[in-house]
Amino acid sequence: MGRRQRATEVLDNLPQLQNLIKRDPTSYREEFLQQWRHFESSLSIFDLKPEDEYKDFSELLMFLSHVSMLYPKDCEGYPDKLLNLLQRHYMVLNPSFRKSIVQSIILMRNKRQVSSIRVLPVFFTMFRCQDKALRELLYAYILNDIKSANKGQHKNNQLNKVIQNYMFSIINSPEAQNKTSPGAIAAKKSLDVCIELYKKNIWNDAKTVNVIALGAFSPITKIKVTCVQFFLNPTSKKSSDDGDSDTDDSSDSDSQSNSKKMSRSDLLKLKKNHAFTKKTKSKQRLIEKATKLYKKTTKENEKEEDIDDLEEKKKNKDQPHFRVLSLIHDPQNFAEKLFSLSTSNSNSSKKGGQTVERFEVRLMQLKLVSRLMGYHQLYIPSFYPFMLRYLQPHQRDVTTILALYASAIHQYTPPDAIQPQLRAIANNFVSDHCSPEVISAGLNSIRAVASRQPLSVDSELLSDLIEYRKHRDKGVMMAARSLLQLYREKYPEILPRKERGKTASEKLISDSKDPKPLFGKEYIAEGVDGIDLLDLPTSESEDGGD
Repeated sequence: MGRRQRATEVLDNLPQLQNLIKRDPTSYREEFLQQWRHFESSLSIFDLKPEDEYKDFSELLMFLSHVSMLYPKDCEGYPDKLLNLLQRHYMVLNPSFRKSIVQSIILMRNKRQVSSIRVLPVFFTMFRCQDKALRELLYAYILNDIKSANKGQHKNNQLNKVIQNYMFSIINSPEAQNKTSPGAIAAKKSLDVCIELYKKNIWNDAKTVNVIALGAFSPITKIKVTCVQFFLNPTSKKSSDDGDSDTDDSSDSDSQSNSKKMSRSDLLKLKKNHAFTKKTKSKQRLIEKATKLYKKTTKENEKEEDIDDLEEKKKNKDQPHFRVLSLIHDPQNFAEKLFSLSTSNSNSSKKGGQTVERFEVRLMQLKLVSRLMGYHQLYIPSFYPFMLRYLQPHQRDVTTILALYASAIHQYTPPDAIQPQLRAIANNFVSDHCSPEVISAGLNSIRAVASRQPLSVDSELLSDLIEYRKHRDKGVMMAARSLLQLYREKYPEILPRKERGKTASEKLISDSKDPKPLFGKEYIAEGVDGIDLLDLPTSESEDGGD
C-alpha cells in the first residue's frame, strides 16, 4: 500500500518526477508515458476552449519540454505540436499560458530539438500580440538566437535569408500600413530586430539596410522615425544586453572591489561629518587615507575609460561614417520619395483623415535627404527653393536647417540653383541690424556652401561679405576672415585685387597649375605637390660635404 501511495505522489509531483527521470530514464518510462497520454487528452480538451488559463496543462508542457529529449521516439513531433498550437490560437490564449508555451519552445530550441527556421517565423508573427512583456521576451530571444547562429566568421546564410524574407513580408504587408492593426506593432518590432543586429555587426549587408529603408515611407510615425534615425546615426555604443552575462558572473567581484573604492560624494560626506567635531590625529589620518583612495579610484576610472575608447575606435576604424548610405540600392529614387513625403506635411490619422506631421519629424527627413544628396552627389531641383522659406533668423532650429542646407551642396550642384538661397542668407542674417551671433552664423553658412561650390557666390556679394572682417565682434571678424581665406585658396580671381593677398597674387602672375574652377569639371592630380623638394640637398649633407 505504501508503494502505491508513493507512486501516486510521484505522478502528482511533476518536479520530483522530472528529477527522477533525468537520473534514470529507463526505470521511469511508464510514468512518463502516462503523463504523455495525459498531455494528448488535455490537448484535445484545449482545442475546444483555448482562451482558458489551464494552469495544470502549462506545468505539464514545461515538464515534457524538460524530459522530451530523453525519449526522442515517444516525443517525436512534440515541438511541432506546440508551434502549431501557437500559430492557431496565439491571439486568444491566456497571457500566462501563452508565455509558458513560449518558454517551453525556447527550452527545446536551446537543446537543439527544433530548428531556428521553424521557431523564429512563429515568434515574429507573435509580435502582433497585445502583450508587452511577451514581446520583450521574444525580442531578446530572437536577437540572442540569431547572434549565436552567426557567431564568429561562420554565417548561417540559410537562416539569415529565410528570416530576412519573412521580415520583408511583415514590413510590406497591408496590415503594417494601418495604425490600429496588430501588424503595425509586428513591423515596428521586426525593424528593431534588424537595426539591433546591424549595430551588433551581425547583419551588415545591403539587404538588411534596404529592408530598413522601406520603413522610412511608412505612414506610421514611430516606424518612420525609427528608420530615419537609424540612417542618421547607424552606430551606437555598447548596449546593456551585451554586458548582462558579464555583470551576472562578476557580481561578487564587483561588490568586493566597490568596497575598496571611494567616490567623490563619499569623500565629501566624510569631511562634512568631521568638520564640526574635535580634531584628532586618528580622524586626520582617516581623511588622508580616504583622499588617497579617492585619487586612486579616479585614476583607475580614467584608465578604464581610455581603454574602452581605444577598443571602440579599433572596432570602428575600418567602417566609413556613411557606410549605411552607400548600401542603398537606388539613392536618387529614395531621396526623391523621402523629400516628397517630408514636404507633403500630412499623415494618416487613426480615424482615416489627414493630420499635419510634426516639425521634428519633417526636419529629420530633410536632414537625411540632404545627407544623401551630399554623399551620393544627387540633385533634386525642388529641394533648394523649398529650403528658402526656412532661412530666417527667427526660424525654429535655424542652425540645424543651415547645416543640413550646406550638407546638400556638392561640386555638381548648379550655382544658379544655390544663389537665391545665399542671397537670402546674406539679407536675413548678415546685416547691421542683426546680432553678432546671427551674423557669424550666416557668414559661416555661406562659407560652408562656398567650400563645396565656390562658383555659387558672385563677386558683388563676396566683396560685401568680406567687409565684415573689420567688425568689432570677434566671432563675426573670424567668420569673415575665414571666408576671405577660402576664396584666396580656391578662387582668387573673384576677389578684388587688393584682397587677394601676396600668395594668391603670385600664383596668378606665375600662371600656376591650379586653373580657374569650372562647373562640373574634375581635376585629377598629377604627382604630389612638393615632391621635387626631396631632391634638394639638406643642410646636414652640405655641412658634411664641406
